[in-house]
Amino acid sequence: MSEAAPDVGAVVSQPAVQRGARVPDDPRLSICILVLEQAQLASDCLDALRRPGASPPGTELVVVANGTPPDQLDRLAGHEDVVLVVNRENLGFSAGCNQAAAVARAPFLVFLNDDSTVADGCLAALLRAASEDSAIGAVGACILSLDGRLQEAGSVLWRDGSAAHVGEGLASVPDAYRKPRDVDYASANGFLVTRSAWDVVGGFDERYFPAYFEDVDLCLALASHGFRIRYAPEARVIHRGSQSTTSLYREFLLTRNQRQLVEKWGGALDLFEPRPLKESGPEYDAAVERAIRRRADGATSSRPAAAGVAAAGPLVPLAADPTRAATQLRAEFQSYLEQRVISGDQRVSELETYVAALWGVRLRRWAGGRLARRRT
Repeated sequence: MSEAAPDVGAVVSQPAVQRGARVPDDPRLSICILVLEQAQLASDCLDALRRPGASPPGTELVVVANGTPPDQLDRLAGHEDVVLVVNRENLGFSAGCNQAAAVARAPFLVFLNDDSTVADGCLAALLRAASEDSAIGAVGACILSLDGRLQEAGSVLWRDGSAAHVGEGLASVPDAYRKPRDVDYASANGFLVTRSAWDVVGGFDERYFPAYFEDVDLCLALASHGFRIRYAPEARVIHRGSQSTTSLYREFLLTRNQRQLVEKWGGALDLFEPRPLKESGPEYDAAVERAIRRRADGATSSRPAAAGVAAAGPLVPLAADPTRAATQLRAEFQSYLEQRVISGDQRVSELETYVAALWGVRLRRWAGGRLARRRT
């Protein structure tokens, strides 16, 4: 590159930033990619962006190495078309994306997972959708798995803060989901945010350290300021879906951060329907379709959501002190595990009591039957 390789031991508050010689000075689009431990994923993602016609002219590539091991950093260094930001520790998804946006120079930001690749025309479709109306603050992509199955065609929110990815698991994208529409929320993978909207809401809220629900929060924040979130079906992203956490830890983070979302937004979530049981089948599908129509028809007012933000106060940059954040997170996870053990013990005790009572009834019936037979 044009400058010395980044110092991986740089202090967390001042990440090493290196801008390659071929990075455009006045880009139209900045793509922001976070990397944790597997630099090869990011390399594949970047290679797909470099395909002829994949990225519009004037595209800036920003890669944030978020606590990436030194041996993996070697794979990321030396690219003249990349802005490389290196953090010694993992600051979390929100803080990493905020860093990427801070060094990015374009009026449009696209957040892309390192385990994903863009299909031809994806970025152009995102830009077209964002340019249709100045009220559009963000645009989500159509996310597919490697085998072509649909992962998300926009998402709907429920009253408890949870979300449903529209069309998840379908073998292909049906005609109903091939039309652009406004949505409650879109995942931050192939997710475009206009710089003007980003500056209004202040980026991702770092209270959701290390990950999950920060993109839901951002969409609620955009809506609270009157911005629309759009789904662009022609913008397709292939998501490999690597797992960087265990299922138990992921369950903990989802539970914890959903609670934080509800605490922050309060009554603003009352605008949405109660979450239906997925096992209800047709009832669940009907609720999803109602939610799609509600947003597409503009039946949900976005402005009242601002009251929830005002009550929550400013953004909380917990990841600014990653050591403290990690210590707090470990304590919360330990408490969560202890509660799981206690709940498990209670269920075992209840089961033992039930089995004992059940066998007691059977023994009494058996004994009563023998006694009756003796009397006869």
